[in-house]
Amino acid sequence: MARTTGGPDRGQAGGPAGEELTDVASLHIADEADVFTARQIVRVTGAEIGLDSQDQVRLATAVSEVGREALAAGGASVTVGLRAPATLTITIVARNPFPAEAAGLLAAARLVDTTVAAQGSARTVVLAKFLPTATRLETVHVARLRRALAATAPVSRLDELRIQNDDLVNALAELKENQSELVRLNAELEETNRGVMALYGQLSTELEETNRGVVALYAELDERGMALERANEAKTRFLRNVSHELRAPVTSVLGLARLLLDPTGDPLSTEQRRQADLILASSGDLLTLVNDLLDLAKAESGHLDTAFEEVDVSAMLATVEGSMRPLATRAAVRLVFDVPADIGPLRTDESLLCRILRNLVTNALKFTEQGEVRVSVRGGNPLVFAVSDTGIGIGPADAERVFDEFYQVRTHLHAQVRGTGLGLPYARRVATLLGGRLDLDSAVGAGSTFTVALPREPSPVPEPVAAGEADDTTATSPPPAPVPLALIVDDDPAFRTALRTLLVDRAARVVESGDGDDALRLMRAERPDIVFLDLLLPGRSGGEVLSVMNDDSTLRDVPVAVVTWSDHSASASHGALDAAVAVLAKSTLSQVTIDAALRRAVGQRR
Repeated sequence: MARTTGGPDRGQAGGPAGEELTDVASLHIADEADVFTARQIVRVTGAEIGLDSQDQVRLATAVSEVGREALAAGGASVTVGLRAPATLTITIVARNPFPAEAAGLLAAARLVDTTVAAQGSARTVVLAKFLPTATRLETVHVARLRRALAATAPVSRLDELRIQNDDLVNALAELKENQSELVRLNAELEETNRGVMALYGQLSTELEETNRGVVALYAELDERGMALERANEAKTRFLRNVSHELRAPVTSVLGLARLLLDPTGDPLSTEQRRQADLILASSGDLLTLVNDLLDLAKAESGHLDTAFEEVDVSAMLATVEGSMRPLATRAAVRLVFDVPADIGPLRTDESLLCRILRNLVTNALKFTEQGEVRVSVRGGNPLVFAVSDTGIGIGPADAERVFDEFYQVRTHLHAQVRGTGLGLPYARRVATLLGGRLDLDSAVGAGSTFTVALPREPSPVPEPVAAGEADDTTATSPPPAPVPLALIVDDDPAFRTALRTLLVDRAARVVESGDGDDALRLMRAERPDIVFLDLLLPGRSGGEVLSVMNDDSTLRDVPVAVVTWSDHSASASHGALDAAVAVLAKSTLSQVTIDAALRRAVGQRR
């Protein structure tokens, strides 16, 4: 055997071109002892450069496997070197080509990081092992490594067998230790899995319980929501259904107060007239409150009648300005209407829109002590009406609550202004019915701006308007000729008394009835010259009475003046109202409207 332990740095076949390779040992394999020596040299080299014992055994075993294949091929030379930056290489060059599918080569390939067989004759094999991360070529003391290899004495076969047995025993011990560690880790993993499964089961149970609670909560919320909806519907239905009972006595008081104040009646003392004026004013306030309640109920339920038509915005705002000017009584507050010359068309319900704007302007004037209240309109689609003021403003906490029924913001002006807290809720609902929206932008001390945005062409389908009002007749017109018989049909005795008083000089005889069936009986017994008919009657309603009269040839031509509220269109069919000579609102009933109805009745008889 020939062996050297040094040599110059050089480029070595089997490595990439240009890589620097430093030889640390070389030898020739001519017999089995040389294979053992090669194995020993590789182990010593691995130990010196920092490979652990297992890598040393793997690398030595790979060299011995390839060395035996080379010995079978006639011998070989072995060179051990270090290739930059951190690779240990063993180059084995056989005298003759290695056998195809050599078992030693296959075994070696599984023990090292790379195995390169030279092309062509397949006589050269390069085994490579990457050094540990912390080990670089420049950290290896090559001279000391060469001295350690030179001092390595050849071993006998018995010594090599003993070394291999020791390696095997160590490997088995390490394997056993690894297996014990694996068993321990498996046990920990199983314990962890059991804990995870227990936790998963607990979470699943809790989640299922939570889901049941959520479902129950949703069911309860749905039930409460339906209960609230039913309660709201009941409230709206109640307000709608008791409109007659709420307004009839108020209207009767108004009518009687007007009779007391009528200049043609018995003279009153100064104190009596003052008291009658107070009765009239208080009754008017009460009627306004009742009407606000009922209008809000109708707006909530969607029963508020709308009549959509082409509206002249400039003319409408001029009307609103004229009606609002008398309310601007504070000298320090200016009421300004800012309307562009050409604002364009708008299709909406002019009456309802005017009510919204009047409501907003009235509120602005109430809560503005100095500065201005400005009404402006901005073109486009939607068309935006803005009512802004420099008043006390509304805080964020109250910005939405002002649209709740009966809610009023407590301020230092609260005792000076009057209101019910129904105007803004009504205005917002009416704006919605008109296809738009009502919004508020306000800050305490900085004033408020209410904006009403309405589409140019709303989606709601216009509904027909109810029967027309009585003819406009001035109070200076001569009274009509008295009629022989007038029939009053109303279930409110106070209102019948007020109406009878208005007919004292207008009818030779006045007959009264409190329900529809009795009224039909009286009409058939003695045909009246005019019937003043309330629509909301107990039992047979006024609309049903009109229908029966229309179907009866003996009663078809009897003149009927319907005396009802402003919402009469919701109480009877349009066809029945069309048959009436007049539709009179109880809240504004006067001698003038009675005379106009009588004139139309006399004209119909002719």
